[in-house]
Amino acid sequence: MLPVVLVESYPQVIAGQQRTMMSLLEHAGDAGIAPTVMMPGGGMFAERLAADGWDTHITPYPESLGRYGGAIYRDGIGRRVGLAKDLAGYTWTLRRELKRIRPAAVFCNDMRGLLTVGVAAKSLGIPNVMWDKLDKPHGFLDWFQLPLVKRNPIISGPVASKYPAWQRRWYRDRIRLLPNGVDFQRFQSADLQEQSAAKRQSLGFGPDDVVLGIVGTVTHRKAHDVLLNAFSKLTGSAPNVHVLAIGSWDDSPQDQEFHRSLTSPAPANVHFVGQQNDIPAIMHAIDVLVIPSRFEGLGQVTLEAMACGKPVIGSRVGGIAEAVVDGETGLLFENEHAEELRDTMSRLVADPDLRRRMGDAGRERAKQHYNRDEKMRQIWDMVREVALDRDSDRG
Repeated sequence: MLPVVLVESYPQVIAGQQRTMMSLLEHAGDAGIAPTVMMPGGGMFAERLAADGWDTHITPYPESLGRYGGAIYRDGIGRRVGLAKDLAGYTWTLRRELKRIRPAAVFCNDMRGLLTVGVAAKSLGIPNVMWDKLDKPHGFLDWFQLPLVKRNPIISGPVASKYPAWQRRWYRDRIRLLPNGVDFQRFQSADLQEQSAAKRQSLGFGPDDVVLGIVGTVTHRKAHDVLLNAFSKLTGSAPNVHVLAIGSWDDSPQDQEFHRSLTSPAPANVHFVGQQNDIPAIMHAIDVLVIPSRFEGLGQVTLEAMACGKPVIGSRVGGIAEAVVDGETGLLFENEHAEELRDTMSRLVADPDLRRRMGDAGRERAKQHYNRDEKMRQIWDMVREVALDRDSDRG
């Protein structure tokens, strides 16, 4: 078995990114991989992995690094100097841990992981692979990504636009287009219809209600505010329409304030229910998935909704427009345009036959192009490839 370290920097939540890592872990044995998951702290995801029996290792951040929500990017010069010192010390600690674990390769699930564990691995000659799922730029930090990795699969074409143009040319062999996939067995099991009916009833929705779902971390990037703005323009003509918001939020002051701005008080027919573990039942319980994100590499929930036969309304950003065929599997609108979003929602709310046709087309598209088992195998193949290249270089 090939020892590989996987790095997850957001263990406090279970969202699309974390569910992708869980799928990788489930496929590790068949790929001949012995995984160890490194994280900077505990939380919902860390507890889930421990309960499932995975080998986990926590190396806590120093206080200056343990801030989320973009706080680090807003630091002044003085604080950045202190941050650099803390990062150097933390990297030295990570080097010791990697020497102890002795992985053949490191897989980073996010940019934070690459700039911490990935830097330590690079300094030891351990190859990095990062599956980049976000089209949102990180500023000058994006200059470091491609030099640090041996393989850089991207979840959609627009993700690569944040890398410097000269690096896209110089390191073009490292960039591989690899969309995410969906576990059809999990989202199409026989008992889901019964579970979803019970879920819908428990949430207080009747058979004539139309439920618009938004699933993801409650943060400015996900644009819940745009959805609620559009929804406020719709409810007068459609009183049976509801918004169901699934997802938690980070502890950063910015995300806390964003959440308060949406829920103090929440508008009528808008329901924030926090983190939920029964995502397949929820996807079957809603009528339409809405993804109004300001940035989105692809969005795991996009594929999950398609697998459940649900139409998707999405903003024309990132990989959403690659997955959703406008007018066929869902409807697209211009980012931040609340009135256009209102019109697309109104069209699907008023036409159940259109919802069904688009949902059926989305399910078929997901089956043809987004098989999760195949995508996980491809990731592990890349990891094995860079590990074997390292061994051959030594020889």
